[in-house]
Amino acid sequence: MDQAHGAFNKYYSEADTILARIPVAQTFQEKTGVPKVYGAAGIAGVGLLLVFLNIGASLLVNLTGFGYAAYASMGAIETPGKEDDAQWLTYWVVFGLFNVVEYFTGFLLYWFPFYYLIKLGFLIWLMAPATRGAERLYHAGLKPLMQQACHSQRSVPASVKATESKSD
Repeated sequence: MDQAHGAFNKYYSEADTILARIPVAQTFQEKTGVPKVYGAAGIAGVGLLLVFLNIGASLLVNLTGFGYAAYASMGAIETPGKEDDAQWLTYWVVFGLFNVVEYFTGFLLYWFPFYYLIKLGFLIWLMAPATRGAERLYHAGLKPLMQQACHSQRSVPASVKATESKSD
């Protein structure tokens, strides 16, 4: 029990530190008297319940995938280092490709139960600095595919060269 209480206090203090940088969260705590961590957990819980029940799930999941990433990207632009810029630029490439694929396969994907819940988990995995999912996916799959596509466009297959020389 003490271990669970210690873990709760650790995550509570980390969340409180993060939320202290967000003026709206601070204002919420001052006006309501409710700790900002509880307010954020309540909003996240209600949002997760709505996604689970598929009530406005598309809007909520896309707002999460776009809203937080846009906020973090603007913050990354203002920092002097380039590592966070690369993380968010990679996220936008993966997010954009995911949305294009989803657009063309959406009529099939929406038949899967809990699709939006899975999509939300996937987007959080892509965004999370601890997992750096977008960078992993980019380096493991997208980058090799793009390099292969660019390389194949530059080189002309031998069979095409042979038919070109016969016709001359």
